[in-house]
Amino acid sequence: MKNAHNIIIIGAGPIGCYLAQLLKQKGFDTLLIEEHKEIGKPIHCAGIVGKKVFYESKLPLSKDCIVNTINGAIIHLDNQTIQIRRKEVAYIIDRERFDKNLGRELNVIFETKFLGLEKNEKGYVIETDKGDFFAKIVIGADGAASLVKNFVLGKNNNILNLRGVQFRMKFRPTYSDMVEVYIKKPYFYWVIPEQNNTIRVGVISQNPYHELLEFIKEKKLGDNILEKFAGLVPVGCLSSLSYENIFLVGDSACQVKPLTYGGLYFGMRAAELLSECIVSNRFLDYSRLWGKKFGKEIAIALKVKEIFNNLSDKDIKRLFLFAKEKVNLIEEKGDFENHSSLLWELLKHPGVSKEILNIFFNILKTNF
Repeated sequence: MKNAHNIIIIGAGPIGCYLAQLLKQKGFDTLLIEEHKEIGKPIHCAGIVGKKVFYESKLPLSKDCIVNTINGAIIHLDNQTIQIRRKEVAYIIDRERFDKNLGRELNVIFETKFLGLEKNEKGYVIETDKGDFFAKIVIGADGAASLVKNFVLGKNNNILNLRGVQFRMKFRPTYSDMVEVYIKKPYFYWVIPEQNNTIRVGVISQNPYHELLEFIKEKKLGDNILEKFAGLVPVGCLSSLSYENIFLVGDSACQVKPLTYGGLYFGMRAAELLSECIVSNRFLDYSRLWGKKFGKEIAIALKVKEIFNNLSDKDIKRLFLFAKEKVNLIEEKGDFENHSSLLWELLKHPGVSKEILNIFFNILKTNF
């Protein structure tokens, strides 16, 4: 059959490309369908990743995309600050270069928009604005606004899509190796030092563009804007990641950290699980394995987010000051990718007040 492939992946972002590379290693005929004219553009990411993204990858990842190394964070709440130092905790990357490296030597059709799919007796007909394709397996790696997701879950799901905006600006940062985070309930702003007196400043919220301009004005960051980026970030947890031979991975599967909104680490781990299930012909195991490995982490983070949004300003300040007192523990035990592990360390630490325990208990009780 013309345009027939064993596997078709919708979306040639970093997770789609990473999955395609894993499957290519195992000899699978995989085609990626990408609506844009090249890999890596437009950019929808802050570009800060934990070092585990590189060190836990099943494929060798080139570090030529790293533009700065981060050794900690300065967290601000009103007039209080917490300084957390951890050597080489994260990297600032050139996302275009990172994505293009992952997409090397893959079979990609560009400027082709996915429109829908239909099942027949042999597999799936994928409808695009450039004609029809056929595949036995279809994988949605088409982002937060995934159309493939509708074929797995229907249009009704409990996923909240937040909007993010980030500017690259010419500005000399206060810290060249530290990220600054400004907590302003219910969201936060970030200032990321890049290189050559350049910063990335952004926010994810319901009204990000206006709020970011106000923040830039408030912090007197100037008006030398080099580039502007925008995108959707999904927050939630899907009940299923597959339907028959249709699968979701990455942002389309809501495999995103609910507290910091990073998706590369979770998406890459999910791609590894999915590739293993496809290679071993254990399609039904994908959702279960993902839930077993990362479901609890996401559930706890979602509950933390919910509780935080309902806390009084007084309780938020109490938590912040408590964290400030325990900064050494945070530096020692904190995990850039798995946030819930730090909760347990803080809970069992001597000297936790009754008020703080009650706040933590409310966060955890519905999950255990």
